[in-house]
Amino acid sequence: MTREQAKALYGAGGFPVVTDAVGPTNRCGKPARPRLTFVDMNGDGRKEALFIDSGDCYQQEKRWYAVATQGPDGRWRRILEGEGSVAASGTAVNGWFVLNATRGGVTTRLTYDGNVYADARMASQAARAAPSAARNATSGPAAAAPAGDAAIFLAAGFHLKKGRWESGCNDGDEDNGPGSYGPGTIEERRDLNGDGRPEAIITEGGTYCYGNTGAAFWVMSQQADGRWKRMYNSVGIADIRPTKGADGWPDIGIGGPGLCMPVVRWNGRAYVDLRVEGKGCAR
Repeated sequence: MTREQAKALYGAGGFPVVTDAVGPTNRCGKPARPRLTFVDMNGDGRKEALFIDSGDCYQQEKRWYAVATQGPDGRWRRILEGEGSVAASGTAVNGWFVLNATRGGVTTRLTYDGNVYADARMASQAARAAPSAARNATSGPAAAAPAGDAAIFLAAGFHLKKGRWESGCNDGDEDNGPGSYGPGTIEERRDLNGDGRPEAIITEGGTYCYGNTGAAFWVMSQQADGRWKRMYNSVGIADIRPTKGADGWPDIGIGGPGLCMPVVRWNGRAYVDLRVEGKGCAR
């Protein structure tokens, strides 16, 4: 393995090599020496890379794991990471090892969903939600969401109602006629923070829910275990900026009526107010 190939492998595992002198670094930006083991987890003849690291960076468990897989083009990508420990269960689903991940004394069964390793229970719930959407469908693009979309909406707090995904904001609107409410829709999917996993932006509309702005958005991020997490939501229209905060997360402008636009930035734990843009606006 060449030096550049090693850099690519460690980077995919979550241990980027910033400089050759320092070598791999952990998620705290400190030098790391993860133990690396290769094992073919799906029988395709290409071995996956299992990283195990330890230290104070990993808070409660003092231990971190990650798994990277190599595609036919030779590129590596991360399919699992987490604090604690992970071990093969001795069984397989869809040709991939089933893994047991343990953190805080709780063990979770993980299966490969075709993209990443995910909690088997969450995958099952999402799969059950999708046929329900199809059975209750009336019309429109949101009527029959596939399993992956169902998992995103459920994590955002939406519920399936009459074949469409709703946050519940319009439950008291007795005059909710055609065109007065726009149900939850996934407007955009892309990797916003460069970690190799997708984000999704959900929008919902209606003046009863959101006044003159008429819209709200949710930024959802897929985690290493396959679950979806709400990173931010707000009344307004999301304007994803090229500037970035902590961990590669982009700044977000919040569009709406008026001349002033708030901008929020990720600080490592949450999106917080950064500034207000617009002529004559308080900063």
